[in-house]
Amino acid sequence: MKFFYLLLFVFCFSYNPVKSQMQTPVAGLGAPIVDKRVELICIAARLADFEEYNNEYNKSYVHDIHQYFDGFKDHPLIKYMKQMREANGIGYDAVVSMAVHLKPPPALKPVVNFNDSIPDKRYGTRADALKFATLIRDFYNDTNFEHFFNAHQDKYKSVVERFSPVFNKFDAQWFSKYYGLAPKGSFNIIIGVGMGGNNYGPKVIFPNDVETIYAIMGTWRFDGEGLPMFEEASYLPTLVHEFNHSFVNYLTHKNSAALQNSGSQVFTALQSRMQKLAYGDWETMLSESLVRASVVRYLMDHSKDSVAAEREMQYQQSIGFLWIRDLVTLLGNYEANRNRYPTLESFMPEIVNFYKQTATDIPVIISNYKKKQPHVASIAPFSNGSKNVDPLTTEVKITFDKQLAGKGYSINFGKSGKAHFPVVKVIGYTDNNTAVVLQLALKPDFDYEFDLTGSAFKTADGYPLEDLNVHFRTKN
Repeated sequence: MKFFYLLLFVFCFSYNPVKSQMQTPVAGLGAPIVDKRVELICIAARLADFEEYNNEYNKSYVHDIHQYFDGFKDHPLIKYMKQMREANGIGYDAVVSMAVHLKPPPALKPVVNFNDSIPDKRYGTRADALKFATLIRDFYNDTNFEHFFNAHQDKYKSVVERFSPVFNKFDAQWFSKYYGLAPKGSFNIIIGVGMGGNNYGPKVIFPNDVETIYAIMGTWRFDGEGLPMFEEASYLPTLVHEFNHSFVNYLTHKNSAALQNSGSQVFTALQSRMQKLAYGDWETMLSESLVRASVVRYLMDHSKDSVAAEREMQYQQSIGFLWIRDLVTLLGNYEANRNRYPTLESFMPEIVNFYKQTATDIPVIISNYKKKQPHVASIAPFSNGSKNVDPLTTEVKITFDKQLAGKGYSINFGKSGKAHFPVVKVIGYTDNNTAVVLQLALKPDFDYEFDLTGSAFKTADGYPLEDLNVHFRTKN
């Protein structure tokens, strides 16, 4: 989200064992931390069976969580979280948004009056949000959470130390230059040790309009010894992304009347893709779009070559933001004409017009993109959906209608899970990277399936394979 230079009393720093040194220190930018409130509420979300908080990336930490906390799965907080999940769809960013709206333990009381602003509309009423906060405090005390947190100090210290190279590369001063906004508060980076691949950008707005802005970063890569790996190529764009939200979301909301018609048309055309990303409405989609295009502009500004920016645009296209290249180009016009457009807010009429045109063009945009995507052309020696596959079959050849880059494979379990996954080995690419051969292990009279995705199956210019579920049944 945002960074700001204005100093204010900071509520969030529960644990800061290592003070990473910025190459250029920035007032209002705190060193990365592991935060008690975030760990506490993420653990509660895990116990409440929130799917997005039940990853297994950090295996030893996840093991410790379940060993320590599984006896509290019937705690009133966990039951209440399940109820709110069912009634209001609470989850994802709303979970950590509540965390940063509370004072550090043991108080865990709102840092702003919930009369003025509850952490997220998914918490329902003020009374609902206050009940949630009270139950979190009870959970903290009843589980003796302090003991668990203190027992993992070495792990938290290692996480913070290992994040330092990313933090040192982070240019917080770019945000005020790019967005043209005066500082309102402070930047805060929290590393969620058990969050896996989740990353969020909440903020707290105080009655005097001072803001505390957060990038809450997940931990999803580990080395052979189980130690976290924070690779610059993936973590730095994500860090910029999360801080971008504070600059962008309010612009989308402020211009919602002008954007609603075109945004709704684009969202309807790509609804299934957006919902896979947990984006349930056009406003969220347009905010994410501008956030992601601005990340590309950051990479363009900070890279000597275009590789990082191109890789980012390819990825954003692959997950559904098909107009990202044109939006990045439009933002280049904004950067080249800052005398006319001193802030991104002053450029919003151009972005509104951009989406009007995008809404008109979206059927053609989708059609053109699909033409550039590779597709599965054939499967041999049996066809997809076959009901009488010979169980002695040991190999399957999958042929694509376009040549692939030949770098990696993306083959996942199907909905029926590991028990129905027939692939035991990827033999490799063949036919000038237009086909891939897989080794199978089959048994008679059994259903099998696996998913081919565009995560690694891509053309040389970055167009991903259209996902396909391969399913078949062996004969008796």
